[in-house]
Amino acid sequence: MNVIDAAFHLAEIYARALFELAERSKMVNAIKDELNLVQDISVQEKDFRVLMASPYFSADYKEQMVQKMFSGKLSDLTIDFLRVVIRHDRMVFLPQIIDRFGELWEAHHGYRIVQVTVSEAMNSQENEVLSANIASAMNNKVKLQVGVNPSIMGGIIIRYGDRVIDNSIRSRLRRAVSTIMSRQKRQEKNDEV
Repeated sequence: MNVIDAAFHLAEIYARALFELAERSKMVNAIKDELNLVQDISVQEKDFRVLMASPYFSADYKEQMVQKMFSGKLSDLTIDFLRVVIRHDRMVFLPQIIDRFGELWEAHHGYRIVQVTVSEAMNSQENEVLSANIASAMNNKVKLQVGVNPSIMGGIIIRYGDRVIDNSIRSRLRRAVSTIMSRQKRQEKNDEV
């Protein structure tokens, strides 16, 4: 198993365990908000990231720091979860765990993940309009995962589950060339007869 697969696997296990505990405790939304707070702090506070990743500090010390930093800000469930992650030396995977928890939260709330590929980055208003249009077409709540790939030259590629709608200019050009080539071959066959 490579590092990416290992990270995905660990994130799945930890996120699912926390999600199930949150569900039983009827705290799914609260835990999601708390994890967002932890993620924000880990992004903004370089010292926090360094401390949690450092092999020079003991798990006990890291747990004490988490308790001190988040006491009164996070529920006991989230703090206990972070302590388990620290004890098992998995803090390096915390961003993936939080992302996976977010995906479980979205599925729990009826969101469908839709991946779109565009040729250039869209602004937030364009994202909102596209999201609303896709949600309307699917008659469902959607969460867009937008990727940028200039090689599609324009248009859009939409992926939902195992379905793909490729309406990129590159794809349209390929279809046009293929149609022209097949017509040309048919014409040549008809000319031979």
